[in-house]
Amino acid sequence: MKKAIKMTGRILLILLILLLLFTLVTFVIHRVKTKQEIELLKEKGYVNPVPVGDYCLNVSKFGNENGSHTIVSLSGIVSGEYSVTERKMTAVLERDNLVVFIDRAGYGLSDDTRQDMTAEHIVADYRTALQNAGIEAPYLLMGHSMGGAYATYWESKYPEEIKAVVFLDGAELSGSGVYDLPNQDPVGLDEKVLAFLAKLGFGRYLLGWTYRLPDSYSEEEQRLTNALQLMTWDSIAPESESSMTAESLQEAFKSIVTNDIPKLYICSSSGFQTKEEFRAFLDWNRQVFGDDYLGIDKNADDERIQEELDREARRREDILYPYTEKMGNCEVVLLGGAHLIYVQKPEECGEVIKSFIDGLDS
Repeated sequence: MKKAIKMTGRILLILLILLLLFTLVTFVIHRVKTKQEIELLKEKGYVNPVPVGDYCLNVSKFGNENGSHTIVSLSGIVSGEYSVTERKMTAVLERDNLVVFIDRAGYGLSDDTRQDMTAEHIVADYRTALQNAGIEAPYLLMGHSMGGAYATYWESKYPEEIKAVVFLDGAELSGSGVYDLPNQDPVGLDEKVLAFLAKLGFGRYLLGWTYRLPDSYSEEEQRLTNALQLMTWDSIAPESESSMTAESLQEAFKSIVTNDIPKLYICSSSGFQTKEEFRAFLDWNRQVFGDDYLGIDKNADDERIQEELDREARRREDILYPYTEKMGNCEVVLLGGAHLIYVQKPEECGEVIKSFIDGLDS
């Protein structure tokens, strides 16, 4: 018995040593690659830390410094790679405008924080970062998904700072109970452990499970996207933001003050108008994410596709249009496609936004 226990102990010790060695090798490789990736991000103009108190947010600028408008792009939840993946869409906008990307706390190149990531705190961070970066109002806000909720809060609380707002399939705020949901549990030990493992470099083994960018993106763009995702995964602030999503959505909805600030809402995930458009999206979704959307494949019969089109039409009538009407002076453009419409249809989406911006000056 003693011999068996001793042998078991030796085996466990060997396994522990191997695990520690594996962790050490993973960490060293991760640090080396991260350093290389940050150098590449610097070379491409993505690195510009700006203090907002006791931490810094990364503020990257592209396009025409003396352009007609300053476009401030606000990402969705945990989209640390947004500044890279959105630039295929913003290319047409950068010719005549300055496009600014601000990584929220814990996203990409921004510092992490233990602050509660409420809508109020996030918008305060955005405003402070712009001020400290010397980027003056008025701004044209361009929010994707949850970024749309922050844009709504911002333009309602500080309308004098905002020239116009573009929503890229923004969160559809509603007082009908859709978002009257309890908040998730606060950041716990499991999230902290996962962030710690990501700091050690284990997140690199998961990159293959995340969506791969379409072939229209280069390998370099994929590399930068992966790097910024990894830098986001090892932070706590995005987890805090996720846990407070319901509260922030409600906060943004209650803040709405109807005004005449020009707004454009590009509705993609609920904007399908034809079966062909929906089937094209299903095909794209499978190519990028490797699975079927809501279990529907592109070969589904017309009746099943029509059910989905009808469901999305009802959603527009019940949620989207009341929201845009409540904000005031908001044009809705239906551009059926992925929630990541700036990835699926970057040129088409960019042209819609450009037309809207051109109309501001006419």
